[in-house]
Amino acid sequence: MIINKPADIKRVLDDYKTIAVVGMSPNPERDSNKVGKYLIDKGYDVIPVNPQVQEIYGRKSYPSLLDIPKKIDIVDIFRNPDASKEVVKEASKISPKVVWLQLGAESDEVIKTALSLNLDVIYGICIMETHKKISGSLDFIAK
Repeated sequence: MIINKPADIKRVLDDYKTIAVVGMSPNPERDSNKVGKYLIDKGYDVIPVNPQVQEIYGRKSYPSLLDIPKKIDIVDIFRNPDASKEVVKEASKISPKVVWLQLGAESDEVIKTALSLNLDVIYGICIMETHKKISGSLDFIAK
């Protein structure tokens, strides 16, 4: 199911606290790093997924979603659409509550793949920017 109603997105951010950030970079200049760090600072249990590094911000980085030894609530994807499609397929094997496709990670094909695998999907908005605005009206994300 596509999650795009403001109240539903707020519920996701309020209720789901364990987030795998796929493609999280150790480089503080990269958006994936900024978002991951922001979520850590806001109290989320952020798990980096990047096969190139051992850890980011003192948190073990895993080569893939399948290597993470705990239940993941949100899979937040920072990959190009071709890679995102494969990540979505991998995510279906760990049954997260939500797959969040960051801006640039989504495509019609990736979204269709996620829906065909019975995954709930949020796309077209940034998890960090959405969280920043959550205390006020969420009308800015109404589609």
